[in-house]
Amino acid sequence: MGGFIVVRMLDGIVKLLLVSMILFWVLVVLPPGNPAFRFAGKTPTEASVKAVEKTFCFDKGNVAAYRCFLKMTVTGDFPSPSQGNANVVPMALKAVPVTFGLAVLAAMIWLLAGITAGAKGALAAGSKLDRGLMVTALIGISFPTAWLSLLLLKWFTADIPIFPPGGYTSPLEGGIFGWLHSMLLPALTLAIVSAGVYTRMTRTTVRQKLREEYVKTAEAKGLNPRRVFFLHVMRTAMIPIVVMFGMDFAALLGGAIFTESIFGLPGLGGFVMRAMQTTDFAMLFVGGLIAATFVIVANTLVDLVQAMLDPKLRSAH
Repeated sequence: MGGFIVVRMLDGIVKLLLVSMILFWVLVVLPPGNPAFRFAGKTPTEASVKAVEKTFCFDKGNVAAYRCFLKMTVTGDFPSPSQGNANVVPMALKAVPVTFGLAVLAAMIWLLAGITAGAKGALAAGSKLDRGLMVTALIGISFPTAWLSLLLLKWFTADIPIFPPGGYTSPLEGGIFGWLHSMLLPALTLAIVSAGVYTRMTRTTVRQKLREEYVKTAEAKGLNPRRVFFLHVMRTAMIPIVVMFGMDFAALLGGAIFTESIFGLPGLGGFVMRAMQTTDFAMLFVGGLIAATFVIVANTLVDLVQAMLDPKLRSAH
């Protein structure tokens, strides 16, 4: 297992370097003209352009500039000329806990709801309960996230004012309940569609596993049905679900950009959106790199969980 962890960590570092190269190429190399003009802000002067060239090593070529970008990111000192050379790394890092908390809460909701409903549907296949769960899942899948955000915001902040209309309360300011009160509605928005998908997938996978010979053999030996279900059926059924979860958790950032903007959350999605609106290339590079780190770390953790469930993966590495 130790070797598997090392391989996955090295793989993550390589991916992160590739992402940094792509971001540098898109923001610096690909657009025509002197990149210092783009980084100098909306009203660049000759003096500000020269200062940017020196700060970001643009005057020494692309390779030196890329090394300069990496050094500034790693050391946590990446100035933004568009914002008076303010360091954008602390701004981005301050947004990470908000997005991470939103993602984890949404994932907990859709996993708990989806896996529980899917397993119940599989055990009661063909019943009214099963049909009701599948119809509910289909309705959940049909909602576009952006439209659902606006709908839930209207329902639960205006029509039935249970939740605040926006803003963020950190656990340090309002405690865990204050944090949940500000995060539950946006988390539900992100979770509803995925919960429907996981309900249908879990039902299909569990039904397939219930027909496997090893399950029938375990039941024939007189093992406790609950033990057979959780130890033999659900454990193997979780493998494809964990794989899918890794992809969905990574894709969550895309939905978070719109959801955080609608609900006024100061997360990474809002940080990237603000960078695009203000055309702040320094913010775009740092925000993109931190978002990629978020995704790569999440996928690495999912790979480790998958390896724990499936020993074949550990032996393959």
